[in-house]
Amino acid sequence: MLRRGAVREGTGGGVASYLASAAVLVFTGAFVVYALTLRTGPGGPQTPYKAVFFSANGLDSGDNVILDGVVVGRVDSITLDRANDVANVDFTVNSGLKLPSDTAVTIAAPSPTADNALALLPGKAKTILKPGTTITDARPLLSLEQQISNFIFGGGKL
Repeated sequence: MLRRGAVREGTGGGVASYLASAAVLVFTGAFVVYALTLRTGPGGPQTPYKAVFFSANGLDSGDNVILDGVVVGRVDSITLDRANDVANVDFTVNSGLKLPSDTAVTIAAPSPTADNALALLPGKAKTILKPGTTITDARPLLSLEQQISNFIFGGGKL
């Protein structure tokens, strides 16, 4: 016979087990919100641009657009222009970002273990690109060796 308030062995700890279960559910919910935030990318108004590459190898729709290692936009689509043998990349950046007219783009990884991204390389021009402008100064994908060399000897920059 059990005493009053005693817990049978194997029946759980009552309040402690409920609190542990609640903590697991809260943690799981927070992780799901975090993952969805990463997937949807930057919020707020976006400005569209285009880039023309001879090869968009390593870049996919949905990849990040980065500027100095900071995510500032997303790649919307990549289409093949068979007439000119080029890849057209449509992307958006945060509307508050003003790109100089001599901005270049490249495909690179912000770190040796990261996925490729469309990297913006802003120039020094005083004039600003208009929304929808096509950036034709598109530099080829850097080799893994070049990316590692730049990361080690370039102070972590591409």
